[in-house]
Amino acid sequence: MLTIPAIPAASFLGAVRAPSLALVGLLLSTAPIAYAQTTTPAPDVEVAVDDAAGGAIIVTARNRAEDINDVPIPISVINGETIAQQRVFTIADLTQRAPGLTATTPNARRTGVSLRGIGRTSGNDNMEAAVGAIVDDVFLGHVGMTYQDFTDLAQVEILRGPQGTLLGKNTSLGVLKYTSKAPSFTPEGVFEVEGGLSTNSFKARGSYTNALVDDVLAYRVSFFVDKQRGDIRNVNTSGGYWHERNRWGGRAQLLFTPSESLSVKLNLDSAETNENSNTKPFIIDPTTLNDGSVRGTTYSTRLARDYFGGYTPIIGSFTTIDMDMAEPLVTRNRGASLVATWDSGPVELKSISAYRTFHFDAKNDSEQTRFAIARGGTLVDTEQLSQEFRASGTLFPSLDYQAGLYFFRIETESTSRNLYGADAGAFYATNAQYSALNTDAGRELLRASLANILSTSTQKPVSTSQAIFAQFDWGLTDKLSLTFGARYTREQKKNSIDRKSATVAGSEPVSTGNATADAIRSAQLGTQFATVIGDPIKDDAIAWLVNPSYKITDDILLYASASGGGKSGAVAFENNGTRRNVKAEKTTDFELGFKGQLLDNRLTLNINAYYTKVRDYQNVTSEPDPNSSTGFSSRLGNIPGVKARGVEFDTTIQLIQGLTLTLGGAYNRATYSDWSTATCPRSFPTTVAVCNNSGKQVVGAPRWTVITGFNYVGDVPGLGVAVHAFANNSYRTRHNLEQLLSEYGWQKAYHITDVGFGVIRDIGGAKTELSIVAKNVFDTRYTTSINDFSNTAPVGYDGIGSRRYVGALLRTQF
Repeated sequence: MLTIPAIPAASFLGAVRAPSLALVGLLLSTAPIAYAQTTTPAPDVEVAVDDAAGGAIIVTARNRAEDINDVPIPISVINGETIAQQRVFTIADLTQRAPGLTATTPNARRTGVSLRGIGRTSGNDNMEAAVGAIVDDVFLGHVGMTYQDFTDLAQVEILRGPQGTLLGKNTSLGVLKYTSKAPSFTPEGVFEVEGGLSTNSFKARGSYTNALVDDVLAYRVSFFVDKQRGDIRNVNTSGGYWHERNRWGGRAQLLFTPSESLSVKLNLDSAETNENSNTKPFIIDPTTLNDGSVRGTTYSTRLARDYFGGYTPIIGSFTTIDMDMAEPLVTRNRGASLVATWDSGPVELKSISAYRTFHFDAKNDSEQTRFAIARGGTLVDTEQLSQEFRASGTLFPSLDYQAGLYFFRIETESTSRNLYGADAGAFYATNAQYSALNTDAGRELLRASLANILSTSTQKPVSTSQAIFAQFDWGLTDKLSLTFGARYTREQKKNSIDRKSATVAGSEPVSTGNATADAIRSAQLGTQFATVIGDPIKDDAIAWLVNPSYKITDDILLYASASGGGKSGAVAFENNGTRRNVKAEKTTDFELGFKGQLLDNRLTLNINAYYTKVRDYQNVTSEPDPNSSTGFSSRLGNIPGVKARGVEFDTTIQLIQGLTLTLGGAYNRATYSDWSTATCPRSFPTTVAVCNNSGKQVVGAPRWTVITGFNYVGDVPGLGVAVHAFANNSYRTRHNLEQLLSEYGWQKAYHITDVGFGVIRDIGGAKTELSIVAKNVFDTRYTTSINDFSNTAPVGYDGIGSRRYVGALLRTQF
């Protein structure tokens, strides 16, 4: 087994290791339960949900507690009870609950999130996210920081459209805003264990909060463990299962309230993964191009060479692989924040200081065979520091304001690595090169051409951002209001790149003494160069918002908005080290919406129409590269124009006490308004270099999304127990997932269904619940990302969805 030399990584905070847990039994009693319990909420838990008709959902999208039906912006909310009951812990889970939200999550670095079909760019450490994530007031600067289980949550809010006039880092398309449950001075705990009935799995979560000093000092601690056997079996002698889950983490909070006007909260968190997840099933290796011409060299024809002894690779299976050069993928997310709030009466002041790190280490089997061809993967270490100051208050009775200053700095070191094995030369050689060396003596030269050579390319992007922002809410009349705001952001970016190769021992590779063998090596390693300093970026940007709203009645709100924003460019390079920066992305968005509570508040209807226009859309694309062994190279660039227009809706109706139906969805016409010079997909002959993609649906954007479900909770008369049940079905129409809109990139329409049923009763004063939860109950096979074929790989389903899972859950609240 080849080993990639270790590269030291920065460390921060000790790892939070969850203790071993064991389920010792279930005891039942006859004590009745009153399901509608009352508990003392944490002082700043920012969600409240009343299951009765007319109950309010309180959101903090505008940095203050408001009824969601009074907030004149398109927003979706998932409350903490739903999160815990329906097991909504990851971004992938979230996409099954929020209309217009899609994501691909093959691993942390390649996570990509989009709203309304736009923004899902992954696999680049030198670019900002178009859809940001904020956790407990802290912006996550690297998309990999979202690749974790989020537990012990009060709620999640999905905000659509350009952001930045209120808080944190500016984003061009939207924000996912997570709010954790906060410390309380009243003791309260939750503990749960879960075992998989359909797969070998063990999951545990828990939290506890209490006072250290009454009314002055309180704490809250939580943890999670998530282990689940993979659903892809490795038939190689190394064995094992891939596409697994093996992650754990925790959070500790300390709340200090020395007076009624001052509170200080310290937040420490850590989350880790070490899981066999870095693989993608190969689906098809086409033998011809779309004009009928035969492909000259393919993945399959390379492995058909007699060097490989008649080996037949696995192509077309969702459930089996055959590889021995991959190692578990490791990620670490750690952070600390200090939030101080002082409410003097006329003005509330808030300070948010935060530091975060992210570590990612992938060692993939590049060709996914049993041979020692190549192990590839990226090593990433990221550190970020942020400081935010906010002030809010009332200028006069009808005009409220919020204003702030923001500082953000993020530094990343990203090293792409390829370690070649003894069989690499025989695989990567051209047909002519292989024929020339396919002798007993020549095979030694084939092996010597690339064996034990490590090729690396390192980039070190650094970004610094300073901003000032303000937003005003003006009550023009009792019914008519106007919200308006602006943000000025100044950003500085720099980057460098190098490309090197060395033997595993660290020495300079020496010639094999054979021109053909040396040519195989040279083609695979590409252009080598010392450190190149990129062209720095200094960018000024303005974000703005104009948002009138009108209350027809106390329960019906009409609103409109126009806003603009964006994200800065990137200091980038060609594969040969040539400087080639990426331009800033600019977004303009228009919304028209209705929010209403009808039928004696039993029907809630939120609907909005939107028109979003993006100029210089940043995206990772693929371009022909004659110097690449695959024939193509990926690079970060700009697509001239994208626009999305459509309608989104969220509806709930309470049929009877305890039974709520939900219906949400989106019609999204997201197209390339200007991409007439796109690179053609790889199925086109090389004589056709440019394709006109203008007018085509954006990659990863289903035209229709429909989410339906129900939730029921109620007492069972005479039995002293309560029951709850839920179902949620998410449907997406056919859409293309390949970055150049390849004919092999289509994901057919599919639906994902989750269901659950549980019994709740009081056992020794604790509310205890025993449930069965099934996710993807119909075992739908789907993917969220597709890689086109190349000269060295078939079409690959990168980001396949989780298969059916059925688990038994025991949960107690005390």
